[in-house]
Amino acid sequence: MSHYSALLRSHYTKTIVSSSTNNNENDENATIKNLICKQISKVQQTSNGSKGTMRGILGEVGNMTLSNKPMISKPKLIQQQTAIATIIESKSSISVLPPAPSPPATIVENEVEEIMIDDDDDDDDDLAFGSNDEFDCDSGDSHNITTVSEFVVDICKYWRELEQKTPIRQNFLAHRREGTASPQNRAVLIDWLYQVHDRFKLHSDTFHMTVHLIDRFLQKVDVSKHELQLIGSTALLMACKYEEMTIPGMNDFVYVSDSAFSKDDMKEMERRMISAISYDLGRPLSINFLRRYSKIVQATDVEHTLGKYLLDLTFTDHSICHLLPSYIAACASFLSRYLLAYKRVTTSTSIAMIIENLWPNNFMFHHTNYTFEQLRTGIEQLGQLLIGQDTTKLRSVQKKFSQSNLFSIAQHSCCKSAYVQTALTRLSK
Repeated sequence: MSHYSALLRSHYTKTIVSSSTNNNENDENATIKNLICKQISKVQQTSNGSKGTMRGILGEVGNMTLSNKPMISKPKLIQQQTAIATIIESKSSISVLPPAPSPPATIVENEVEEIMIDDDDDDDDDLAFGSNDEFDCDSGDSHNITTVSEFVVDICKYWRELEQKTPIRQNFLAHRREGTASPQNRAVLIDWLYQVHDRFKLHSDTFHMTVHLIDRFLQKVDVSKHELQLIGSTALLMACKYEEMTIPGMNDFVYVSDSAFSKDDMKEMERRMISAISYDLGRPLSINFLRRYSKIVQATDVEHTLGKYLLDLTFTDHSICHLLPSYIAACASFLSRYLLAYKRVTTSTSIAMIIENLWPNNFMFHHTNYTFEQLRTGIEQLGQLLIGQDTTKLRSVQKKFSQSNLFSIAQHSCCKSAYVQTALTRLSK
């Protein structure tokens, strides 16, 4: 420590000797420092923008103000240094080092230009479609980022690939032993869950996913019919966790089931179900495809609502649950528009012309991968479900779509059995 002590003593001695010499300079330096601080404050205020200037939503990410001028720190520092040097030269005779030379303005401009060029190149590479203007129905949505118009075609293609990976077997409950889950028991369960779903005010996507989880689990595991209510409630809870922002608690499910099971039962069933499906919950839903198809054909709100009604009717029918979501949605999209348009069709109107207007094959095949001929069987099945609503005891779906906020579509004349039967007969010719 001796060498540090000697150094400190030397420094202290020099300070005392020079203190008398610097007394006069200290006053002047203090004045200069005050002026420098004031000038720096002005420069910073100028650099940060005038009063009331606000950043955009992504301003912190892009470091851009609403004026679209890049906030680069180098020019600000250079401006501060220049101002400080000016004050010192005008107020003091003390020699100072010259300020650092300011870089040419073109350097900053080139940096910005290079970024912009790179962004443009990336945008060109990421365009998902546009090579065929005939099928481009999304060009008008380029200003709306929520439509992801540049990628929606690729997204739908991925959906069609994904739905093939988690198929539901046809009639997977048909040959189960007595006392286990049957198609009839499944239908009663789905109808009850639909009431619970409506009571909790949950999204349509949540219920679609619920039915999908139930079917995936039941086709792998042979369960007692007494477990069905627990399985359905657990599937609805899992779907809520996946789709909803706020979810009902387990106590709520225990309550609506009249304490048929406990919270611990739900926890254990949740572990069983998620393990049985290998923790893979994601799957495109028929409602996702219907929204896309309604956008493509520019369906009205009434047509889209009738399409949703047809989709929800399929849940209780075990014979339809094996159909791909994209296929069911395509059938519902056509049938909903056909039933609403059939009232305006005269006997002299060619049915082929009606079909071509509602489902132009080239255009719709490009967007859906289905021709009308491929949809005939599915359209007939959906039509029979609609006809059967007059005699079925499971009316939860019909009750919901009889509400005024859904255009009372279930009570619409186009959904009456006689009308639907006539329209289907004409379509099959």
